[in-house]
Amino acid sequence: MTKYIFFSGKGGVGKTTMAATTAVHESQKGRRTLLVSTDPAGNLGDIFEKEITPEPVEYADNLFIAQMDSQAITEAYKDKILEPLKEILDGLALEQVKEEFNSGCTVEIATFDKFTDFLGDESYDLIVFDTAPTGHTLRLMTLPGEWNQFILKSAMGSGQTCIGPVSQIESSREKYEHAVSILQNPQHTTVYLVSRPEKTSVYETFRARQELERTGIHNFRLVINGVFPNHDSTKGIFSRLAENQKKYIGELRSGFDSTVMEVPMQHSEVKGLKKISLLGQIAFENSGSVIGGNYPATEPFKGFAYAEKLDDILLRKSGSRIIVITGKGGTGKTVTACATAHRLAQKGKTLLMTTDPAAHIGQVLETEVGPTPSRVTGNLWAVNIEQKQAVEDYRKRILDDAVAGGYSDELMESLKEELESPCTEEIAIFEQFAELLDQPGWDYFVLDTAPTGHTLRLLELPFEFKQQMDQKAQKQQGLPVSQENKKIEALIKRLKDPQATAFLLVAYPEFTPLHESYRAMKDLERVGIKIQGVMLNNILKKEECISSFEIERWKLQQHYLSVADGLFTGPKFRIPLQPDEIVGLDSVERLQNDLFNKNRDQPESGQSE
Repeated sequence: MTKYIFFSGKGGVGKTTMAATTAVHESQKGRRTLLVSTDPAGNLGDIFEKEITPEPVEYADNLFIAQMDSQAITEAYKDKILEPLKEILDGLALEQVKEEFNSGCTVEIATFDKFTDFLGDESYDLIVFDTAPTGHTLRLMTLPGEWNQFILKSAMGSGQTCIGPVSQIESSREKYEHAVSILQNPQHTTVYLVSRPEKTSVYETFRARQELERTGIHNFRLVINGVFPNHDSTKGIFSRLAENQKKYIGELRSGFDSTVMEVPMQHSEVKGLKKISLLGQIAFENSGSVIGGNYPATEPFKGFAYAEKLDDILLRKSGSRIIVITGKGGTGKTVTACATAHRLAQKGKTLLMTTDPAAHIGQVLETEVGPTPSRVTGNLWAVNIEQKQAVEDYRKRILDDAVAGGYSDELMESLKEELESPCTEEIAIFEQFAELLDQPGWDYFVLDTAPTGHTLRLLELPFEFKQQMDQKAQKQQGLPVSQENKKIEALIKRLKDPQATAFLLVAYPEFTPLHESYRAMKDLERVGIKIQGVMLNNILKKEECISSFEIERWKLQQHYLSVADGLFTGPKFRIPLQPDEIVGLDSVERLQNDLFNKNRDQPESGQSE
């Protein structure tokens, strides 16, 4: 086993659980182990049932854990860079540097800088990284080269970057070069790709490997997680799903020459050191043990809202209506967004959009979804805000506007350098998102977002960059402040208006997705956005649960549905577990009919107003 291990994969496949299991298992074998989460919405604290801090803390013998906190890390990074400048710059110059550090880029580089510190830490035998969902993991692992090149170009140009003077950050370049060499060396680094035996997860697993190989990383292992424990023992709704799993397990195994590990789904969730340790024995030693729960038999949950209430939330509008579907990765945001868009297309012209770097709406709809809106069927259209195209369009537009605005040659060179910054990508994605929402002719927009931590960043990032550029233009040439800020302010106001926009959370009834959804709700409230409903996915019917495995999973759900009722005061909507994967328009329509069915059996769903 190499010193550095990364766990990557689609949201919700069990990366955090497998990273924690590996770290615990190796630490119990005597290796001094550090487990680090780089996920902005990381949930190591949920799994270990303990608050995790940004700095490593010893949790058990040989086991240290850290959860990277972007805000705390950013403030520490600013202090580190600014402290030596206080003695050599006068007040005005120091204030100008501080302004530059208010850029959204600083958050990214500070978090990344901390990540590279871990790669250089020699005090551990093993460092295990629990990463964000695939799209953001790819970004994390390509950043060393990007920032290295950006610093080099800036040093040869104006000497300024979007995160301050090159002279203050050039010393980091050697550290980033070292990070690249570690990541690309199979003697040092292994990437464990975690997948569920499902179509979109399999697709993303192969895509992630291909993208990582382009960065020079070639040492992979595969973990197939959530495999039904014994296909012959599943007689209820899981029996058909088990057959689907067999097909995808074969596909995954045939595509990987390296070691493949299958990890069975347990009767209960994996929380606490004892259960994590037991899962390590199951996964690494094939112990045959089962992690059970102790949830008592209970009556079906009766707190679901009627389908009419969901229709009311979706259809209420003045002008075009925006529906934002958000939540933890792997909870079913994409299929929910597709079913919701399919429903709204019956009422008016609807554009289904995704800002997720690992977009899956094309796989769900079984149609090509590109960077410009294309018709799927009837009034339903779809678009994928593609990162590379968005960046090209954004850079061209900014430079064209600068030329038209009469920027000097010096300011143009400075602007070109800043547009080479890796963090331009996020700003460009927001710009394209904003432009689509500004297009006339649409009755409904449905946005399938990236996992929760990145949705908040999408809403907050653009102000920082534009304010910085406007200040620089005014200081250097006395140019008027760009009107773009007013457009963005209008868009943010629109997103905060419940008459114009509805935010819906998607979760399933287990501890981690519920509590992450609750944290996301509170974060959104802090920026002035109120959640209008929670969609609870993969809900089992008692009569469809026959085997002991299925009955225990049903009991687990009933417990956490009651927990959800206490966490969320707004309406909660039931999305039944489907017997087949949601792939293709027919299955999307079937899910839509199930979600909006006004005549569902009352004893099971127990709906309320």
